[in-house]
Amino acid sequence: MAAGSGWDPPPETLPWSDFHWWKIVAGKVLNVVILSEMPLWYTGHFVQGRMRPCYGDDCAECRKGTGGQVRYVLACAEVSTRRVGILEVGRAVGLQIRDHCQASGTARGLWFEIGKESNAKQSRMTLQLISESPGIWYLEMPVPDLKKALAATWDKAKIPLPQGFSKSPRFAHP
Repeated sequence: MAAGSGWDPPPETLPWSDFHWWKIVAGKVLNVVILSEMPLWYTGHFVQGRMRPCYGDDCAECRKGTGGQVRYVLACAEVSTRRVGILEVGRAVGLQIRDHCQASGTARGLWFEIGKESNAKQSRMTLQLISESPGIWYLEMPVPDLKKALAATWDKAKIPLPQGFSKSPRFAHP
C-alpha cells in the first residue's frame, strides 16, 4: 500500500503509538524477548488497584504510610505473535532480569517465559530464562519510549505526572 494512503499512523506517533501493557495472569505463560537495553524504573504506590507514581516530598501516599515499591518497566515482544508491548515488574523479577544480563551488559535479546502463581494481588511472578536464541527478528522491532508510555498511561488514568518527570532520577535507567 502506498505511503500517505490514509492508513498510515500520524508521523508524531512513530515509531510507537500503541502502548500495550502485558498482563501476567495465572495459568498462562508469556514468552517475551526484551527489546529494551535496560529498564526504566520508578518508585510507586499500589493504590485503588493500580500502581501510581510516588511524588517524593509532596507525596500524599507516603504521608499516609502507604508502602512504596520500585517498579521496572521494559519493552518486550511476544515471541509467537511478535507483538510489541510493555511489561512492568517488581523489584524481585527486575533483579533476576538484571542478573541474567550481567554477562552481556544488556537486557536486549533475553528471552523469558513469565508466569504467575495465582491471580491474587500478592502472587509472585515466575521467570524462566530460555537459553536458546530467539533469532534476530527482534532487532528490527520498534522499541517504545518507556517514559512516553508511562506519561500517556498515567495521563489516560488521570494520574498527575510527578514534577520534573522527564528529568527525575526516580524515573531513570539504573
